[in-house]
Amino acid sequence: MGDSPSERPPDPQDAYREFRHPLLVLAVTTGIAGFVDAFAFLRYGAFVANQSGNAVLLGIGLAGRHAAWPESAASLVAFATGTGVVSQVRAARSRWSPALRGLGSAVLTLALWAVLNALLHHGRQGGWQRIALAAAGGLAMGALATLFVRTAGVTTAITYQSGTVDKIGERIGRWLAGPDTGRKRARQGAFLGLLALTCYAAGGGLGTIAQQRPLWVPAWGTLALAALSFLLRSGRSRT
Repeated sequence: MGDSPSERPPDPQDAYREFRHPLLVLAVTTGIAGFVDAFAFLRYGAFVANQSGNAVLLGIGLAGRHAAWPESAASLVAFATGTGVVSQVRAARSRWSPALRGLGSAVLTLALWAVLNALLHHGRQGGWQRIALAAAGGLAMGALATLFVRTAGVTTAITYQSGTVDKIGERIGRWLAGPDTGRKRARQGAFLGLLALTCYAAGGGLGTIAQQRPLWVPAWGTLALAALSFLLRSGRSRT
């Protein structure tokens, strides 16, 4: 439970294995997710990263109390599609590392959303335009969700923060009252969860402020995500 990252078995979806400065990568990716999620909710009426929220909004809409339920449905389906497709892209045999393929897929889908957001004038006409944009955002966040699922062997999520809150509570309990052998690991996990949650919330605040320039919000997210390519350990597959 207390092994250092270098002593653990290779894990192709661990930020420590694939990125230099993995804590920075965790902070940036969760911040981007919160940034675009807040923007999409305020602009389209649907989340693009928080799919548990979309499931609730879909139910509220079907009960006649949320007119934007088609946007939530479109984002849900697109998120699942992005996750499914990019997971297969990462798993395929290639000369390029899974992290590079995953990051490239996330950047491309986020760039596609940025272009559509500009062409469709950030969905200001409503109707099918917002549905299409919610789907484009969901596709990008589904791709981003596959980038890594652990940091130093500890489960961490980029887009699904309900699970993060659950894990924080569990880990704090083990840290305070668990066996001595697991307390260091629990403390590390609680810190990583709090880091992810804080950055997601901070991103949400920035995404709200960015409503003043709605045309460029997904583009800013694309640039920030593309910058992580400089932190990849290697573009070549080590498998």
